[in-house]
Amino acid sequence: MELLDDRVYLEPPNNEAKAVLECFFCGEDIYEGDDYYVLNGFDCCVKCLDIHFKFTAEKLDYEAEIADLEYHDLKN
Repeated sequence: MELLDDRVYLEPPNNEAKAVLECFFCGEDIYEGDDYYVLNGFDCCVKCLDIHFKFTAEKLDYEAEIADLEYHDLKN
């Protein structure tokens, strides 16, 4: 009679995603299936893209800007 080793069969498969890239800004791994961006040849994760390159549009208040400039001119 042949002995069968069922331990290998009963172990769960290793389904963890493998790191394939590294973010240039934060150094965190970018895994298989993750979205990422390439900026001037540098790999960038989504989180760093939001931190370093996301801006919110807002209407400028030119009167306040001019008042600030005049104040600094008077102060100096």
